[in-house]
Amino acid sequence: MLTRMLVRNFKRFGEIDIELGNSVVFIGPNNSGKTAALQALALWEKPSRRDDQQT
Repeated sequence: MLTRMLVRNFKRFGEIDIELGNSVVFIGPNNSGKTAALQALALWEKPSRRDDQQT
């Protein structure tokens, strides 16, 4: 299980360390980085494309 998310130099974040539990809720005002945090997590899940892969 993923228990921690460390994001560096992504969108509005210089560096942020988020502890993850069974349930995580992002609450904050508009433009505070809630969506950016979820996008960072989504990027982690996607496999990176290697240059030697064939399409």
